[in-house]
Amino acid sequence: MNFVGWQLQQQPAQHSRLKWTGSIVEWVELIYALYIVKRINSGKISLKELFQQMGEIFDFEVKEFANYFMNIKNRKDGQRTKFTDLLRNALLERMTDSDRKPSRK
Repeated sequence: MNFVGWQLQQQPAQHSRLKWTGSIVEWVELIYALYIVKRINSGKISLKELFQQMGEIFDFEVKEFANYFMNIKNRKDGQRTKFTDLLRNALLERMTDSDRKPSRK
């Protein structure tokens, strides 16, 4: 399988060590975000293929992703991007925390 310019060698009996442990809705929000900003293969991948390939890497399958996306779209304003907001806030918090730590000299 060729994914994002990397050659992944698959062993028939070997399973991915990476497992998605978040919710289905979080997964759908993340994959749609990556698809929309065209950060995978410069956008030259279908949404279905992106879900399939990412699902193989993270051992997580979602067949009805469009239905989940509709549910995400139907969230109230301010709640529509809960997971991507969580990612952003966690990253900013980590950066702020590391800014507060004294530097080693």
